[in-house]
Amino acid sequence: MTQADIRESIKEIYDTFCKRSYSMTFTLESISQIFDIGNEIFFKNNARDVEKIMNQTPSLAPDITDDEPFSFERTITIFNKLENKYNTVTTELIHKIYEINHRLAWIDYTRRYRTYILDTYPEYPDDEYINYLAAVVLYDKKDFENALNCINHSISQNASCAMYTHLKGMCLYQLGEFDSARTYLYQGLFLMELLQDSPPRLKGKPEIYPNFPIEYHTSAELIRLDLVRIDRLEESFHLDIMPLLNEAG
Repeated sequence: MTQADIRESIKEIYDTFCKRSYSMTFTLESISQIFDIGNEIFFKNNARDVEKIMNQTPSLAPDITDDEPFSFERTITIFNKLENKYNTVTTELIHKIYEINHRLAWIDYTRRYRTYILDTYPEYPDDEYINYLAAVVLYDKKDFENALNCINHSISQNASCAMYTHLKGMCLYQLGEFDSARTYLYQGLFLMELLQDSPPRLKGKPEIYPNFPIEYHTSAELIRLDLVRIDRLEESFHLDIMPLLNEAG
């Protein structure tokens, strides 16, 4: 949704709330009512998106659409964050409620998603896509050796994926293997610039793949920035660290 669409939806939620509620006081109940109205308006205004969600491939993975904003725990968390700032329901308050709810929903989803991926990938050592998703999760956890192992499985089946070679290069960088890191970063850069990039392939069991994967983002610009980062780190090592080591020796 665009920012204009969001503002329009927030205003519609507010107008509907004003018509239906006997009080404009900000309470736990008002949060639940806002979510009820918001769901109604979303279904009404986004029929195509709703149909797409309903028809998506069934998956064993957690789904962000499974989120439960109506739970008491979520409602009380939102209320506690806002009760000292707002006394009455306003469009600004409604926007803040959805902003906080989105953040909490994403935190909950990523926790469930990461657990699922880390539990699943060992069962599918030959699955290109699941190993790639596991490499992303492991890299984020700073488990660079296991991330490297996973992305190697993916590259063995699809060596022309710039996303894979970029991620491998960054794993090697984090492990201090700068020359090897450069090799894979340049490989990713060449694949992108020569338009030979092959995207990740979902060739295994459809039911194991998440509908909302957390993926690695790459581009020629990002790869160049990472190459510059390696050069600067090595330059700093030779100019600042090596003289100190030589003096100590």
